[in-house]
Amino acid sequence: MTPEIKIIHQLSLNEIFEVNLSSESDLKAWVANGHYLMSKCLVPVGKNRATEFELRFQQTEILHASLANDSNRFAQAAIESMWSVGKVNKLPKSTGWAAVQMYYSAFFAAHALLRVYGRACSQLEGDHVDKVFQIASATQLDGGVSSIENGFYFSSISNNEITFSKLKDSHADTWSSFSKLLTWLIDNISNTTGLGKQKSEALTLISNIKAALNMSGATKGNWPSRIRNKINYQHTHGVWYPYKGALHDHDMVLRNTEWLKDPTSFDLGSSNNDISILYNVSNAILSLMYHLMKYGYERSGKVSLPLSNGLFRLINQIQAA
Repeated sequence: MTPEIKIIHQLSLNEIFEVNLSSESDLKAWVANGHYLMSKCLVPVGKNRATEFELRFQQTEILHASLANDSNRFAQAAIESMWSVGKVNKLPKSTGWAAVQMYYSAFFAAHALLRVYGRACSQLEGDHVDKVFQIASATQLDGGVSSIENGFYFSSISNNEITFSKLKDSHADTWSSFSKLLTWLIDNISNTTGLGKQKSEALTLISNIKAALNMSGATKGNWPSRIRNKINYQHTHGVWYPYKGALHDHDMVLRNTEWLKDPTSFDLGSSNNDISILYNVSNAILSLMYHLMKYGYERSGKVSLPLSNGLFRLINQIQAA
């Protein structure tokens, strides 16, 4: 494994690679199960409802298993999405759905990577937030609010606390959360153990991915989402028949195993055309996810049941390892 991956892994929540618990719980189920207390009082916002809450937990095993299960699920979807990219019979220049699949591969990989670092973007429904409100009310920490809003939430673990705050847009805010994770990695790589050159190379890798996500004024780090929307809804970039104005190499874009390469292998410069950049960015993010999870899994002695029975069984099945 490359030194950059080993450096970046040091900042991960390594416990999720050590989960040997046979559980199908995910983060949302963990919230609904109520194995926690409130860390602080709820604060009302619009319509006297709360959109943030902080939970304190003592039992870490189930929470780590939930994050491991979530990360494994997203990682599987990320690799399957990329693996499904390929030429369309009798339409060799067709890259419309391939571009969409590349986007979703990166999107799912971003979700998986967030969880590797103790963060998550999750859709919490009424059953989930009602349990939190029930515990807040029972412990007189409801702050007089009438309820907690359901919706799309960002969460982050720090020591024995996990904070949830409501977001708005599932795609744009997921990319924003991922971009903030990259910023956090950039800020903390100096605290890792390793040679200065290795730290510098890790910093360059993460910085290049972050810069690519923020291209063309995409300040929330959602450049891939913008391109996906144009391809999907405006049929731009010559990826659909008759492929007018296409600037990309369709044969290159249709390769589906490039993510097995080191994440530093991809040209993330803005001098390329949008589809080529999307291809490189998607593969770089997927490669980062794959190599980080592979290193964490192997470093922990391959004890992770979610990864043994999920991601790495998939890898073996497609004979891509």
